[in-house]
Amino acid sequence: MKGTFVFTLILLFAFIQTTHAQDDLNSSEDDYLKQAKTEAGFVFTMAETGSGFGAFMALPFGSIFHVGAIVDAYFLRDSKQFEYMDPYTGGIYSINKVNDVYIFDLMLTLKRRFFAEDMHDSFRPFISGGFGPVFGMNFPEDESKNDQKEWSFGGFVGAGADVSVDRKFFISVRAQYKILPFSKPLGERINHSMFELRFEIGKRF
Repeated sequence: MKGTFVFTLILLFAFIQTTHAQDDLNSSEDDYLKQAKTEAGFVFTMAETGSGFGAFMALPFGSIFHVGAIVDAYFLRDSKQFEYMDPYTGGIYSINKVNDVYIFDLMLTLKRRFFAEDMHDSFRPFISGGFGPVFGMNFPEDESKNDQKEWSFGGFVGAGADVSVDRKFFISVRAQYKILPFSKPLGERINHSMFELRFEIGKRF
């Protein structure tokens, strides 16, 4: 949790700095940003039932679309699980932890930019969606129970905005709903679908 807080502060600071820097963008930078570019970068996710990280790449398709792929890894917690830090040792401990659930997915994605003609190119609102295979694993804390491994298909729908930091780099904030159903229980749940808030740091090529 401490790392999540620090990471979020860094992103917020970058966003504030970006808003002050927009007046300095000259016409040549405007022309550069208007061109559709390949995008790639890293993702950090805060979800209802855990957290995750990943990487993405997207290719331009016309002037307002990007098609690509995202790889994600999630670390999920049980519904009654909570963590605390020992003030004396600094160690982090989990209470009511029954399962160790990990979910990995590979999503093919489509992103559509909005207001391309009405807004400055340094700020790009968008909607996005995707689908692809999902692999889940669970390692119960109770050693008498068997480990679980399940395959499925999932998807997501979301909306957010890209904010340019300079000519090549950008940050993105996206709220989305991830659809992660399984045919059998994986840990506490069969359906691991969840709302999540994603932070992306990317580069245009």
